[in-house]
Amino acid sequence: MRTTRWTTLLIPTLALGLTAAALGDELRVVKVGQPIPTYSLKSLGDTPIDNPSTRKHALVLVYVAAQQVSSTKVMVESQQMFADLKRDDLEVQYVTADVVQTDWFRDFRDGAGIHGPMGLDFERVLYGKLGIIVLPTTIVVDAKGRLAHVIAGYKPDYVHMLDAYARHGLGMLDDKQLEEHLTARGFHHDTPSDRAARHRAAAGLLREKGLREQAERELRSALEVDPTDMEARLDLAALCIAMERFDEAKVLVEEVMKAEANSRRGKLLRGILLFHDGKLDDAEKALSESLVLNTDPARTHYYLGLVYEKKGQTDKAMEHYRQALERLLDERP
Repeated sequence: MRTTRWTTLLIPTLALGLTAAALGDELRVVKVGQPIPTYSLKSLGDTPIDNPSTRKHALVLVYVAAQQVSSTKVMVESQQMFADLKRDDLEVQYVTADVVQTDWFRDFRDGAGIHGPMGLDFERVLYGKLGIIVLPTTIVVDAKGRLAHVIAGYKPDYVHMLDAYARHGLGMLDDKQLEEHLTARGFHHDTPSDRAARHRAAAGLLREKGLREQAERELRSALEVDPTDMEARLDLAALCIAMERFDEAKVLVEEVMKAEANSRRGKLLRGILLFHDGKLDDAEKALSESLVLNTDPARTHYYLGLVYEKKGQTDKAMEHYRQALERLLDERP
């Protein structure tokens, strides 16, 4: 089985903690001005991601590790930069060699609202071709497919640097303007949504470690800085369900559904709560709608299996349990 062929990829803590001043914002193999090697990677979605030799767009390639705080920060902040810049001639791709952590990436990306495609670098082939030194690494490729800039690790002014480098790669800034942009004083890019996203990312990592109370504090902090963050509400609702605080979860879910009637995660969590209330027909309807919208399919299939098992429909229950297992294992018969 594919999942048993891969062992956890270990990155020495010391190397990950080195600053850019020590390592340099560069790659070991590809140098600035040289073409980025072509590649085609399997992705978390159905469509592979690639870097054809005939590229017509600039590219931001963000190479990350699973369950690493600095990687979660660059994913969130690069997505925000991409959304703010609003350029059709700029692509953002995320890549990881942690191919055994696909479920973690799916959960994190869904929770953080990250939409850029994520490629899976089996056996670190692309990692080696590029000569990446530290994780995370952000690479800016110009419209001619040449390496323009590298940001090694995560820095407090990451968004400002990436914005400047992306504009330079797009030809929006010349060399002199780039220098002026990077040295501009008084720059500030830290919106309430940015701060809320960092709290949510921290909460996700804490929950992964089983630290539920600390995760709850982070989520409540996210809602304090950005009360409009519906994903933080859903994260908190899911945590309340895990802690069997169903009444609190109901309030949070209904707040979201009132604001966003077609929320995919909202329908899923509502279906789970209806199941715990014993309202099996209503739970079946909500979960089925959520499944059509393709949100967290493994969990949705699992709860549909529970619903059908309670209703005595064993065949249907077993089919949904099987679907849940296939998605959890990322394998098909």
